[in-house]
Amino acid sequence: MAITMYQSERNFVTPANDASLYSALGGDTSGVIARGNKLKITVNGLTATMDTGQAIILGRLVEVTEPITFTLPSSSAGNVCIVIDLSKSNTVIGQAGQNNYQVTVNQVYVAGITGNLVQDDINNGGFIYELPLGTFSSTATTATVVQNNPILNDSGWMNLNVGAVNAVLVGNPSYAQYRVRDNVMFLRWRGVDVTKAANYNQIARVPWSLRPDVEIVGAGINNDSSGINPIQVLINDTATIWINAVNNHKGSLTGSLSYPLPSGRF
Repeated sequence: MAITMYQSERNFVTPANDASLYSALGGDTSGVIARGNKLKITVNGLTATMDTGQAIILGRLVEVTEPITFTLPSSSAGNVCIVIDLSKSNTVIGQAGQNNYQVTVNQVYVAGITGNLVQDDINNGGFIYELPLGTFSSTATTATVVQNNPILNDSGWMNLNVGAVNAVLVGNPSYAQYRVRDNVMFLRWRGVDVTKAANYNQIARVPWSLRPDVEIVGAGINNDSSGINPIQVLINDTATIWINAVNNHKGSLTGSLSYPLPSGRF
């Protein structure tokens, strides 16, 4: 039959059908969600350990239920990835529908990947998708990992790194925050005193993995003894939010900014 509807009476829905639906509903995006310990990675020598958590990869829910260990390649550099490989076969024991039925899923694993990532459209005939959760570099005996979990859909409001530029928060309420929602980076700040910041004009530092690829320009308010004045706010590929004048900003900076995240970064 040339046409079918999977969510219909007595029809059979395969994992591939299910994943295709959820992937489309999620905007065909992939990322880590706030479950468990968010797949935190630690390293001892060349042995890496990934903690508990969940990720959604093109509609497929992947879960680490207890910490797992894996070995990183020596004397190299690359990405720490969750890998989906649909070319592999899962191992089945017992009979479906019976108590002895068990499936060992071999189609997903964690590994250190060197070289270019493979990110096939696994909902449209592809087989392999490598989702990077961070980068690694190694010597013959040791490795380091910098984790940058890709965020799925909505991260909620999280604190920006104000101390990185030595600005301070003053007044109540005061904040410097960011949020990633539907692949858009939202920034907001209130009560940021930059008199102690570099060049007297740096507000905060954006997480490196969420920086824009081109300079972004927005607007804010400088509320000080001279009154409430508009200021121009810029963020560039150095991942620092800064304002366009030097030595004349103090008091309480308030503003907001947003930009789409570059596609294909993860």
